[in-house]
Amino acid sequence: MLEGLLANAALIAVVMTGLWLIAVRIRDVSFIDAVWGGGMALLAVASWLQLGDPGARATLIMVMTALWGARLALHLFVRWRAHGEDPRYAKMLAKARERGAYAGGALKIVFAPQAVLLFLTCLPAQMGILASPDPAPLGALAWTGLALWSVGVFFEWVGDWQLSQFRADPASKGKVLDTGLWRFTRHPN
Repeated sequence: MLEGLLANAALIAVVMTGLWLIAVRIRDVSFIDAVWGGGMALLAVASWLQLGDPGARATLIMVMTALWGARLALHLFVRWRAHGEDPRYAKMLAKARERGAYAGGALKIVFAPQAVLLFLTCLPAQMGILASPDPAPLGALAWTGLALWSVGVFFEWVGDWQLSQFRADPASKGKVLDTGLWRFTRHPN
């Protein structure tokens, strides 16, 4: 398992370095939010690909993580493309930008810490996949987990849809959505 985790750490370091170079070129790091979901999907698939015969449990964990991550990545990427630079990141990097040190600031403040946090946050999925090359069929616990995952993904999808509808309404400008499923799916609102 350690070899697999080290390979994944190297993979995420390479990917984040490449994305950092893109961010420096376009002078916007805001797409990093989309990288979270996509990065988790990538780490799950990379873990699964390292197994010779992954088995049903490892495959289920990989598929659930990859689908969840891809959905989140697509949602956040579309949001970034529609709204442009996130004011939070602009504020975080304002001093670095003024000093002409945007590249270093983007690396130290955004990409390096998020690479580490992404890897650590995804450890349960990575370890679950790497430790599960079991050819045994799925049991009741796995099916229960799949059912809970399905409810959770649907919950997030509806909450994100509600937020997009709220933001599309000009009367909502400057307001916080605190109703519907969105109220439960994100913090802070």
